[in-house]
Amino acid sequence: MIDVLILGRGFVGKYLEELLHAQDITFRSTTSDGRDGTIKWHLPEHRAHAEDSNSFAALPAANAVVVTFPLQGEAAAMYLIHGYLDYHATTLSTSIKPQWVYLGSTRPFKEIPSTRFTKPDISAGGPRTEAEELIIKTFNGHVLNLAGLWGGERIPEGWSRFYKDKEKLRNRLNDRSLHLIHGADVARTILAVILKRDLPGGRWLISDKHTYDMLQILIRDPRVRGFLEELIQGDESVKKLLGTDKIDEIKMGESQVTLRIDSSHFWSEFGIEPDYLYAFGEPDPYKGF
Repeated sequence: MIDVLILGRGFVGKYLEELLHAQDITFRSTTSDGRDGTIKWHLPEHRAHAEDSNSFAALPAANAVVVTFPLQGEAAAMYLIHGYLDYHATTLSTSIKPQWVYLGSTRPFKEIPSTRFTKPDISAGGPRTEAEELIIKTFNGHVLNLAGLWGGERIPEGWSRFYKDKEKLRNRLNDRSLHLIHGADVARTILAVILKRDLPGGRWLISDKHTYDMLQILIRDPRVRGFLEELIQGDESVKKLLGTDKIDEIKMGESQVTLRIDSSHFWSEFGIEPDYLYAFGEPDPYKGF
């Protein structure tokens, strides 16, 4: 029996591994190819061979299971959880009741601001949100809905690549709010949940409690800056929205954007604070746990 099983190491999993190692907490992680000493495993299609427990034979019994990849609907979530539990119960005659922690996105939350008590928009979240609801209600699990992830080489400045034309930029100008969370802080939130085993399952929204201005990031890209210049000069609605026809006079910063994701419930409940805030143009301050 290990303490934590990380299904899908990925971006967040690497930070979680470092934190668990620093805390002398036993763990194993999976990847699709078994690289770097991980377990080679992927979730099979639940429609085929659902009765075959061999697909779960590689996964050790754990006190907590962290699922970092998206589950496409209730059926996929049921297959994963029942398959894992049934394998250990029937094949190994070991009854386990792990704590389930599932990572999701803040995308389905449309209220301003949204909190952990806000109902997600199922149409926006799709099958992933259905899986989240099942894990909470049926298995007393915890869902951590994460804001924009950053850390290491994954920096928000790189997201300017998604604004390849003026129309996409125009749409973003109507809502410049950006919420972020560093990978190391996500790892700390996961561990905080795992260590508080008596807490009933539920949903938590996770951000670093700040609201960033996406325009401050986009303006650093010369290509996007050119798009903005064209919009200001040629579109009266954009000029009115920004309150000026000169880029250097645009008011930017946290005071100019709206809080959309309120994560204060999480930090208050667990008595911790985010360690890493994003600073425009500055290197990632994370040096390890």
